[in-house]
Amino acid sequence: MKKTVLALSIILVFVNSCKQEDIISPNELISTQACQDHLIAEKVFNDLMLIIQEGMEDNGESKSWPKYNLMNVDTSDIDTLEINFGNENCFHNGQQRRGQIYVTYSGKYRDSYSVIISTLSNYYLENRLIQGEKIITNQGINSDGHMWFTINVNNASIETSNGTIDWQSDIERIWVSGQNTYSNVLDDKYKIIGNSSGNGVNGNPFTMQILDTLNIEMNCLNSCIVKSGTAQISPDGYSNRIINYNDSLCNCNVNVVIDGITYPIVIGD
Repeated sequence: MKKTVLALSIILVFVNSCKQEDIISPNELISTQACQDHLIAEKVFNDLMLIIQEGMEDNGESKSWPKYNLMNVDTSDIDTLEINFGNENCFHNGQQRRGQIYVTYSGKYRDSYSVIISTLSNYYLENRLIQGEKIITNQGINSDGHMWFTINVNNASIETSNGTIDWQSDIERIWVSGQNTYSNVLDDKYKIIGNSSGNGVNGNPFTMQILDTLNIEMNCLNSCIVKSGTAQISPDGYSNRIINYNDSLCNCNVNVVIDGITYPIVIGD
């Protein structure tokens, strides 16, 4: 009898010594949080890409917000473009914005080997602070005759209603359609490969690897522009998740597959 009591006591001590945070609940095992965090960050910086392109193609034509201000213009040096949404919210491309984006560049977006670096200053999207740096490098024409770019996002921070997402990304962007229509961004199509990593709103780190090339169509101007492709999300301590992009209607719907089970989600905050 004494041996039995002693054995039970040892088991109870062992169980009680386990930290609560070390116990993974079934709900956590099937959580799509890391996928949602990545998708929100991806959407925000895809939107920033469009804002930068618009600013560099504007040529002073805009008569409303944002205001475009060319600074230290010098054909022999790096120039700077200020994209200014003002200090109060203004409605642009379907979303409320305020603050400034500063774009330094050695050439236009279409110029081979140009480097475009954007930084954010008190920039808010739908009243949520967005921070980070985006570097776009035009790599010229590839062997298939398409212009392509490397795009790096560094030290990004995105406020959401559930917390803050930290994120960084390294991708290649191949321009496959719309390159010859200079004034129409909406017919542009791209293919994307690459990877990213971050820390989610719950503080858990994750990585992303594109498995099947992502296809981007810019005609979903105010929504999600990734139309198809697959990516793998690997949250620390959990099994891999697969994101299937299948957003043919520009409604930000994707499917997340975890251990063979599909979970539909809508990208958003």
